[in-house]
Amino acid sequence: MGDILDEAAALIRCRECPWYKNCVTPMQVNAEDIAQFRLMMQGSNLPETARSQMDEVLENIASMSQNMILQSCPVFAQRLKDNPGLAQRIKEMMQNWGKEEKESGK
Repeated sequence: MGDILDEAAALIRCRECPWYKNCVTPMQVNAEDIAQFRLMMQGSNLPETARSQMDEVLENIASMSQNMILQSCPVFAQRLKDNPGLAQRIKEMMQNWGKEEKESGK
């Protein structure tokens, strides 16, 4: 009975999560998001050198977040911990990514 309740709780947490259905799709930070932040920064009294440094930091953060969002989903991480077989299948899929296409193209 505990397994059913745990899975139901995970499903509820997953559906309430702001990343719902994006936990295995990296979150995209686009040019519009960065431009919006730059507009907010224009109102500040920062020197030009500080603004350019903030731009660089922002772009680095955006790049890193797109690569790390998968690690941030607690439901997905817990499901991988609870099911080593699932984790192994995903690992194998990643290791063999594109091999079928290369082999069929020969």
